[in-house]
Amino acid sequence: MSHRSRRTGGDSQPGFSQRVGRRATLLGALGAAATPLARPAIAQGVSGEIAFATFEWTLPHTGSVLRTISESFMRKHPNVRVREIPIPATGFHDQILTQLTAGTPPDIFRIDDPQLPLYIERNFLIPLDGALREAGIPVERFAAAANDAKKDGRTYAVVYQTNARQLVHNKALLSAVGINEPPRDVEQFEAAIRKATRRDAGVFGYTFASKAGDATGIFNTMGPIIIGHGGNFTSAEGRPTANDPRVVQALELIKRIWDADCVPRGLDAPAANRLTFDGRVALTLTGSFVFGAATPDTRPHLIASPSPLPSPTLMRASSWYGVSARGRNRDATTAWLIHMLSPESQAKIVEIERVTPALPHLVPASVLEQSPWLRPFFDGAANAISYLPPGLGSRAFAQVRTIADAIEAILYRGRPVAGALDDLQRTLEANLR
Repeated sequence: MSHRSRRTGGDSQPGFSQRVGRRATLLGALGAAATPLARPAIAQGVSGEIAFATFEWTLPHTGSVLRTISESFMRKHPNVRVREIPIPATGFHDQILTQLTAGTPPDIFRIDDPQLPLYIERNFLIPLDGALREAGIPVERFAAAANDAKKDGRTYAVVYQTNARQLVHNKALLSAVGINEPPRDVEQFEAAIRKATRRDAGVFGYTFASKAGDATGIFNTMGPIIIGHGGNFTSAEGRPTANDPRVVQALELIKRIWDADCVPRGLDAPAANRLTFDGRVALTLTGSFVFGAATPDTRPHLIASPSPLPSPTLMRASSWYGVSARGRNRDATTAWLIHMLSPESQAKIVEIERVTPALPHLVPASVLEQSPWLRPFFDGAANAISYLPPGLGSRAFAQVRTIADAIEAILYRGRPVAGALDDLQRTLEANLR
């Protein structure tokens, strides 16, 4: 780590990216070279520190990428320092919201789907359009998820990565119990989860977050099953649909594999994912990031295939970075975001993490040649839907907590699924009047 990029509770500043000389190969048939970024006026003379808050500093894969991007940025801007602020995933968003509300936020911080519309509505983030335009960023080529960061035609955050969910299975763990191909329907899916679970060997058939208080993690990791059944907790118009039969069926499946001890208990999302990285989970509906984060021993055994659930709709989860309106170094922080969008940074994100970045056309062709299984994830990101309850806008964050509380009651307090979802339906109707 650079002596100017350190993990503490302070802040730091990077400057806007200078002109990029290297050309990146475009995805697939695009084949054209990437256009170098211009150097916006805002990049000139940046200095000081940027406070950068995310739980990802503690993740080996994402943390290493963020440090690489930050250090290359600081080499271009030697008067800037990026200070890491690692915050545990459980409670991260509540802590950030508290700081934003108090007017004492970090300069830049991770944002997930449920928080994004709330932060935009409350003017916690500054618009980025001028900087993007000055830098020559081709915003029309942003990943489809980028539309979620717009309000009244203005862009308030930049997507770091977006992940469509597909079935990922560990062929070694399935073969060990006599399963030689991935499940093709929901019945085979549940049977494989049960059969692959070997608690005595520390192997789980499936994994999802279930730590109390990790509402975003619970929603994110259970969402592929719910959306995969064709369900959601609200309609496109924002009307509650919590007791829709498809939601009931999805939660009943989740409850059955929970009661059968086929999933770990009490883990937040990063810890639940880590079990997959470490080769202790047989099947999971997840994003391509697991291939980048998996250990060298686990990675060769991971195989991606289509979801076996009945709905063709895929779920996606995205992470974002925005510039705090009340941050102390808005210019330098905006500069760091522009640097993240450079061809070098975009290539580094996909090469290390194996995810769909903000600018998919900058994915080096060599990555897809080495990892052809990535193509369905990239293609899926264009049409997949967010796990955020639709139609709620800035009200979604609060309702995600309400829904997570109902799911916790089903898992930990033995509430029957149908009754718990009927109660949730009435609660959502009252909340959303």
